[in-house]
Amino acid sequence: MKKFTLVFMLLMGIGFASLAQSDTATTFHISPNPVENDVTLRINYTNKDIKGVRIYDLIGKEVAYIDLTGKTGYTTVTIDISSLRAGIYFCNLYSDKGIVESRKMIKNK
Repeated sequence: MKKFTLVFMLLMGIGFASLAQSDTATTFHISPNPVENDVTLRINYTNKDIKGVRIYDLIGKEVAYIDLTGKTGYTTVTIDISSLRAGIYFCNLYSDKGIVESRKMIKNK
């Protein structure tokens, strides 16, 4: 009887491969990064098609949503993430067409 090992790979579909094609000019910054309690998201965009920011953990579970519907220009949002566990999170900026930009955020403690 032959012995063999199967190797399985799980690819998380959190949007990196399919960033939406958009005419929206954006700038998306997270600070501080790494973060412990409060994180500030600075977003600058020119069109109204930006809908919000979704924050996901490493297994793809949405842990926060910030609604930006109807806002344009420069927006600063500060959120308390002290209740989240330490680890790596992904902040995805969404439009009607899908993910416009994605940033990695590291949560300490």
